[in-house]
Amino acid sequence: MAKMLIVVPPLTGHINPALSVAAELRLRGHEVAWAVHRALIPDLLPADAEIHALPVESNFDPGGRSSAVRGLESIRFFYEQFCLPLARASLQPLQEIVESVKPDLMICDHQMIAGALVARARKIPWITLASTNVSILKMSGMVDAWLEEQFAGLQRDYGVPVQARPDFSPSGVIVFSSEALLGGKYTYYDAPYYFVGPALTNRKLAVEFPWQELRADAARLLISLGTVSRDRGVRFYDVMMQALDDLNLSDSYLSRRPLQVVMVAPEELCERAPANFIVRPRVPQIELLAHMDAVVCHAGHNTVCEALSFGLPLIVAPIRDDQPIVARQVIDAGAGMFMRYGKVTVGTARAAVEELLREPAYRDGALRLKAAFRDLGGARQAADILERFLSGKVLAPSGQLSAVQPRPSHAVG
Repeated sequence: MAKMLIVVPPLTGHINPALSVAAELRLRGHEVAWAVHRALIPDLLPADAEIHALPVESNFDPGGRSSAVRGLESIRFFYEQFCLPLARASLQPLQEIVESVKPDLMICDHQMIAGALVARARKIPWITLASTNVSILKMSGMVDAWLEEQFAGLQRDYGVPVQARPDFSPSGVIVFSSEALLGGKYTYYDAPYYFVGPALTNRKLAVEFPWQELRADAARLLISLGTVSRDRGVRFYDVMMQALDDLNLSDSYLSRRPLQVVMVAPEELCERAPANFIVRPRVPQIELLAHMDAVVCHAGHNTVCEALSFGLPLIVAPIRDDQPIVARQVIDAGAGMFMRYGKVTVGTARAAVEELLREPAYRDGALRLKAAFRDLGGARQAADILERFLSGKVLAPSGQLSAVQPRPSHAVG
């Protein structure tokens, strides 16, 4: 059995898939420790988890000034204001944690770059976790060149050889997505990728929900803007409440005509929510998706992949960072529709939801992706890859055992 150290940033969307993998590893008898900025995250980790606290020295506000930055520039802003400062602040403390834990393997989130650098400097085997498929894509010559230049400076300052993408392990990058969602339309950075789909199992579900209020005779819609944007989308929530108040789907392909909406939003909105709305600040999302017919979201990669794993069509209203690219993937796959987050109106919101639930093509597109996700193993497949790597073997991208190094995923686009 091995001792593994998981290094993650203070972002819930990155911690959740790692939690599923960690639980699977522990079930197999491995020891798992965490290096995490606990002060900035909800209480997600198990009570008996071995946690080593990292400092918090970044002033980045994911829901603040970054919301004014759009397109590829928002990705640059995210690295400049968050990932790179976080890496520099975490290097020395993480070195001390590694010296204390003495891991056999480090499992490093792609946005926690300090983990990759410390693993290389200490000659510890390491594997990358990529919580979004956008991170493995080449975007534009200008943005890619800028990012590689920033990475080069970080590596020179730390004293390790310069690599174009030091956040990607040459031993393997586990991607919590499916190549079917990418649709063969993008060029990847050169690395050995393992697409395992979303990791949905073994998460803490200590979130109360009024299951008895779900109507059996209604079509059910989930609205979620994710953890970061949830408390800043008041205008969006107000528009959706006005648009979907007492909506009946007269020509829906669903047999259930009334619409019921579950909306993840600040608790103060409960008082003014229409009768067909259930408003909660947090929901057990994985459990809830099994009871939904469609999803409206910010195109966060986790939420999108989770919804598609249940075959649910989406309306995507991207806000920042990688979300516009994920939204484009959903639309190109025929699994959803686009909505302008900042300029949505009552009329456009109502029309979009009616169309999503009227036209079976969106559901059919989502069901095609569900079938692709079903062939992947999530946390179980990720744990298999980690175990085979430690034993000198790996799971080839085809899923067959191989004693040789995996082929790099092909560049497309």
